[in-house]
Amino acid sequence: ALTDALLVVSVDPATNEVAMVSFPRDIAGFELWDGRIFKGKINSLMSQAETHPDEFPDGPSASVSRAVGHLLGVPIHYYASVDLAGFARMIDAVGGVTVDVGAAIDDPTYGGWQDGRVGFRLGKGRHTLDGPTALAFVRTRRGVGDNDFNRARRQQQLLVALQRKLVEPSVIPLLPGVLTELEGTIVTNFPPDRLGDMLDLGQAVDQAAIRQIVLGPPYSRRPTDGNNGGLYSLRLDTARLAALSVELFGADSRYLSH
Repeated sequence: ALTDALLVVSVDPATNEVAMVSFPRDIAGFELWDGRIFKGKINSLMSQAETHPDEFPDGPSASVSRAVGHLLGVPIHYYASVDLAGFARMIDAVGGVTVDVGAAIDDPTYGGWQDGRVGFRLGKGRHTLDGPTALAFVRTRRGVGDNDFNRARRQQQLLVALQRKLVEPSVIPLLPGVLTELEGTIVTNFPPDRLGDMLDLGQAVDQAAIRQIVLGPPYSRRPTDGNNGGLYSLRLDTARLAALSVELFGADSRYLSH
């Protein structure tokens, strides 16, 4: 019912520059593309669009794509929505992914396992994660010193690791099977005949140069006007977001003319 992670990835095929921008799920009270204000949290927008097609005729995934594109100041050309089970299966289908864990994770309350166990722990250092463990890595946020912004950074880290894995020569032949494995768990408007182009682009990307940004402070903060109904929420700083958009996208940003 709620979107667990919401990221925009921008790739410039001319320069191979990449930017990853994560929208914290508690962002609320933001402007939609038609001037309406969505009062709920951004992680509820997909469900709202699905249950109110009269208000969101583009459909759930396309409406979320349009909303984050409006906020970020650039059109989103393609979207992909992957459910949690499909995410774990995708990681397993490519043989797992390797990440460097900068700080140990200890969340005794994590309950996302399918076998009924509770808690998630992962020590500092390099780990190769299978599907369920990778899912815990990107979902946990209740360990000591952890929060939703750190979780978003781990989500970006894992996607970069997955990109690195997908362009390995030994994995590329497995991709048709991976896509078959994802049937029924992914909704996307990405044209299948462009997959080869995207793989070529992925191989050309310098991972060390990927800009990774989480729209927490200073790009969003807790509101001080008392309009959050007593619930934890974040309000975007439009001026800072506009400046970031121009910095990342230049003349392509709608904010450049404002």
